[in-house]
Amino acid sequence: MEALLECWTQAGEFMQERWLSLLDVIGEDPWRLWVLGSTVTIFSVYWVYAALFTIMDITNRPRFIRKYKIQPGQNEPVDLTKLWRAIKVVLFNLTVVNLLASWVVFELIYKNKNSQNVRELPTFRRSVRDLVVFVVLEEIMFYYAHRLMHHKAVYKYVHKKHHEWTAPIAAITLYAHPVEHVLANLLPVALSIALLGTHVALAWMIFALAIINSMSDHTGYSFPWSGGSVRFHDYHHAKFNYNYGVIGLLDKLHGTYRATPEQKPPMRGSGKTVKRKLK
Repeated sequence: MEALLECWTQAGEFMQERWLSLLDVIGEDPWRLWVLGSTVTIFSVYWVYAALFTIMDITNRPRFIRKYKIQPGQNEPVDLTKLWRAIKVVLFNLTVVNLLASWVVFELIYKNKNSQNVRELPTFRRSVRDLVVFVVLEEIMFYYAHRLMHHKAVYKYVHKKHHEWTAPIAAITLYAHPVEHVLANLLPVALSIALLGTHVALAWMIFALAIINSMSDHTGYSFPWSGGSVRFHDYHHAKFNYNYGVIGLLDKLHGTYRATPEQKPPMRGSGKTVKRKLK
């Protein structure tokens, strides 16, 4: 036990040293860290992850991966004209919209609440607490923001753009109207971090994890190691009116949860799983 504790202490000291070294290079100005740093982190993680799946979607290679497509025959290969149109919207959201939104949130909240002692990393216990509570807060805020996007007074003007892709791919995860991008994609994450008073370094990690999770849900692939949220959200794109949340807790509470075909419970006495085909 003492050896494990010592190892953990050394790991913490190593990360603290690396963080200080990074600050010595980029500076510790809170605006630069929260606004520019966050924008660059999200942009970089998004396109590195998107590139991997976009190459697969364009080339249909490797072949053995195709068996993991959730909606076989859709985007095989992807329409390049439609893809490029979507990429231009995503680029606008990831640069102009993200930068301006980050700046506003910084001036209103992060400057005073989240910028004390940026040189000292949070403890392991504090980091775990922030991560766990973040998952709950984001589920709550994203669910209701997403439901708002589906209101008949809003949907055709705002959210319909995102649902042009009934069979989503990774690169279009943030293909959305700027209003939707701010209200449904950015604010649930930004406000959760503000409420928690999360350190900027941990915030960058949360941004990266949130992006990877959201993009995984939009890849159109369900691998053996994929979480249940992948098929859960893909079904939302196929059927529109179900599975609004991130992990499904509020969908079950409000009756909007629908099990995806592979998640259907077996019929009593049959021992077989009922499967519905996506039309």
